[in-house]
Amino acid sequence: MDKKHLSAQIGQRLRYYRLQRQFSLDELAGATGVSKPMLGQIERGNSNPTVSVLWKIAAGLQIPFASFLVNNPSIKIKRAGDQPDFREDDDKFETYNTFASPGIPLETYRIRLLPGCIHHSTPGGMGVLKLLTVHSGTLTIKIGSEEENELYTGDSISFSNDVFQVYQNTADDVCEISMSLFYSSHQI
Repeated sequence: MDKKHLSAQIGQRLRYYRLQRQFSLDELAGATGVSKPMLGQIERGNSNPTVSVLWKIAAGLQIPFASFLVNNPSIKIKRAGDQPDFREDDDKFETYNTFASPGIPLETYRIRLLPGCIHHSTPGGMGVLKLLTVHSGTLTIKIGSEEENELYTGDSISFSNDVFQVYQNTADDVCEISMSLFYSSHQI
């Protein structure tokens, strides 16, 4: 999907969810920490928001991040080339949406951390559980103020998404993980 089309889609969805919740742009800015002018630019499709900004907006609206990306909730098969993706940290952190459907409090992602990747993730909303499984490579993860944990192929971890996280790949090989977000206390 090209960036212009994706920006327009994100803007339409943002406006839909904002109006559905009866938020003004000022109220949404207060709930998300994203400025009113930036929210207006995103709604008009004039700005291509970063993943970090979209996470803040999704958390403020209490919706899955992927709500901005899903084209057709009845899709049962998502081919790898059709999965919406975002890249950050000099393209060393790749995120592919593999499942999300309006009304279902779950979304899943396939994530690739290239060698040398250090990705900082801001806290999400309360009541959101994050579950990770390493499929290849080694993931070093720090959750909140806890010590770093090394996860290897087949290892899993789960935690509340209301704290900062740091994801690192210090190895020479690509680290692939799956991530699921379960919205336990939110209405989607």
